[in-house]
Amino acid sequence: MNTLASSTHDERPTPRAELRGASSSHSPFSALFEATLRSDRELQLLSERVRDLSARLAAADEHARRSIARDLHDETGAILTAANLAISRAEYFLPTDAPAVCVEALRQARECLMEAADTSHRIVERLHEPALADGLCATLRRLIDGFRTASSLRVDLSCSVENSVPADAALALYRIAQEALANVARHAKATHASVTLTADADALTLVVEDDGVGMTPAARRKTGRFGIEGMRERCEALGGALLIASSKAGGTSVRARLPWTVAPRPTPRSVNA
Repeated sequence: MNTLASSTHDERPTPRAELRGASSSHSPFSALFEATLRSDRELQLLSERVRDLSARLAAADEHARRSIARDLHDETGAILTAANLAISRAEYFLPTDAPAVCVEALRQARECLMEAADTSHRIVERLHEPALADGLCATLRRLIDGFRTASSLRVDLSCSVENSVPADAALALYRIAQEALANVARHAKATHASVTLTADADALTLVVEDDGVGMTPAARRKTGRFGIEGMRERCEALGGALLIASSKAGGTSVRARLPWTVAPRPTPRSVNA
């Protein structure tokens, strides 16, 4: 009888990772991939945070505008009305033989009050949230008509976007156009400006251009410029971007691009401005 002991051999191959004493899940490529994923997630969270803060700033700006408009209309309007009535009483009781200088002073005071009232009214109109019910193109047209009258500048409008622009995007683009035109009037020394609104399958694009003196790169980067910062915050709040450029020949271009992601994307169609 054979008394040799029998033995059993496991012929399954040994994994290469076990032979090297390391798991494949901890390879350098895997570590790099995981680090990239973490970095992408952090960037996404940071972008969302920036967008949320920009949205909060834009909302705070609209709240401040409504509050200032209400105060100007109610309080300042009441004060100007009272001052005008006081001048009327002074004129009524003014003796017929009063010095001409007194008559002229009261006339000048009344004119100043009328000018102050007109200025307050224009400021209130700019601060109020625009009525966008009849479409962004029509609202921009009214804005530009008023700007032409106030500034005597020639302004052209070209709009090729249908009326169903998302409300948040419409308000942001209106405010950007409003601020850009105000900057043209205050700083550009321009004779002509143009406002163009277009749309494609991905985004809305607003461009405001002028033929003025332009803006230096340092001025565009300067902090504390509330108008430029406000325009940029409105774009960032909706996932968009703002670009300001000046040519060597003069003139400035403000370009705001907002994605349709704030609402279902409509199909753009041509609308005559």
